[in-house]
Amino acid sequence: MRVLLVEPEYRRASASFRAMRENTNKKKIDDERLWYPPLGLMKLSTFHKRRGDDVHFVNFCDPSLFSSGDLFSAPILWDRVYITTLFTFDWDNVIKTINFFKEAVGGSTHKVMVGGIMATLMADEIFEETGVYPIKGVINSPQQIKLDGYVDIDLLPPDYSILSPNLYAINDTYYGYTTRGCTQNCPWCGVPKIEPEYHGYIDIKPAISQLISSESKKLYGEKFRLKLMDNNILASPYLERIVNDLVALKYGRGEYTELHPKKMKVIDFNQGLDATHVTEENLQILKRLNIRPMRIAFDRIQEKEQYEKALRLSEKYGFREFSNYMLYGWKDTPRDLYDRLVVNIRLNEEWKEKNDCEPAVIYSYPMRFAPIFDLDGTGANKFRNRAYEQGQLGEFDMLYGAKWSSRFVRNVEIIKGAAHGAISPTPGYAWRAIGHDYEEFVANLYMPEELLRNRNKHEAKIYPYDPDRTPGTGKVEEFREFIYKNIKEPTKEFLIFHQAVSENSMAATRAGLEKLTNQEMREWLQYYLRKD
Repeated sequence: MRVLLVEPEYRRASASFRAMRENTNKKKIDDERLWYPPLGLMKLSTFHKRRGDDVHFVNFCDPSLFSSGDLFSAPILWDRVYITTLFTFDWDNVIKTINFFKEAVGGSTHKVMVGGIMATLMADEIFEETGVYPIKGVINSPQQIKLDGYVDIDLLPPDYSILSPNLYAINDTYYGYTTRGCTQNCPWCGVPKIEPEYHGYIDIKPAISQLISSESKKLYGEKFRLKLMDNNILASPYLERIVNDLVALKYGRGEYTELHPKKMKVIDFNQGLDATHVTEENLQILKRLNIRPMRIAFDRIQEKEQYEKALRLSEKYGFREFSNYMLYGWKDTPRDLYDRLVVNIRLNEEWKEKNDCEPAVIYSYPMRFAPIFDLDGTGANKFRNRAYEQGQLGEFDMLYGAKWSSRFVRNVEIIKGAAHGAISPTPGYAWRAIGHDYEEFVANLYMPEELLRNRNKHEAKIYPYDPDRTPGTGKVEEFREFIYKNIKEPTKEFLIFHQAVSENSMAATRAGLEKLTNQEMREWLQYYLRKD
């Protein structure tokens, strides 16, 4: 059987794709900067190769895969095409990919297999557009892909040989699951639909043992990092058994690779640990592992007490690096996010003062809410582009009752971009990034991109931790004063300014300029039209 594995080309157009693909000097890129591999396709590759099938992987629509280029020759056909899907906002690209590769099987839609996250969440919509009905959830039986046999495909070791190490995070990293599903059923999350049943134990030893065998080490090299993709491992009643398995695989604390120079092995529970399950008992078990980073989500300010307790307990048990996601833009407000960020900064300050040698540090990762369901019942299918913003019209307190807008969301992304998607664990840098108080944070959310991105150029104040630089133009301070006076006592003119800025579009900005008569507001609005 000739099998084609396809990842849609949603990454191909990016500058990072070109830079990585053209890495002609073969300089090794850290896995944390590369793309996550399509594990489902990699397991299907293992399955088909063990059957003796011919397997090929692509991550773009390439006509040469099913055409010889000769008008008089018959097209080249594949027996199977598997297409993986990821985010629902990749709708257009995925539909284009499915329709494109139907030609590779001669138009036989039953030979095109579509799976993954988006395919599970939007199966009916995909069928309406393509005539291909996706496979929902996890593939753990050949019957799901219309083949005979009883092997659990999901338990097979991924085939790392099909991917480019210049593009995918496979150089230093193995991937696996020790549980499936989650017990929490959070309303914004797709896991309950993708993995509806919670399985508290999966024996990871066979798959990883094959990957760390002498033969595999020769093919792929030894990998010091093991990423576990479990959605809620701490909910498992078999946690100690799972940790025993990881220790048996030589991924316990204090284990090193055989590489030269040696590297300490690390475990990364990549989907995070549930703060409600971080207990003394669980940490006694987990301390046998070198978990770097420890990931504990902080999605609601109402969880502050549980979250702080989980962080303090983890630090007590010797965990020193935290990388914590913070969902924002769902039912929270900018004030809610700011208060959560302050919790992390305060903890970083406390730990730095307590231990100058190796203080624990928290990297804060604000993560915008992007709907994967039609949560508001409008039937608007907003999840196709994952656009979401809270209402901006009507009367509300523009400071303490501020609501999320497209501009605010955009500026959070700019703010965290200074530290590669995170808020720095260094308190001084963190305070400057988000704002030294809530009013300053709100002003930063309104700020034109030119001023926010080029803070050193436009901020007059020199901070103690700043590199040597001359004072900036002072426009940052001027803009903040402008915002402070207007959001506390908004005029009709400022409401026009606010609406023009909130949409984060050139069209809305130009429309605001046509309506405004206030000269100061017009001058500030001009900054939002700048592309530098």
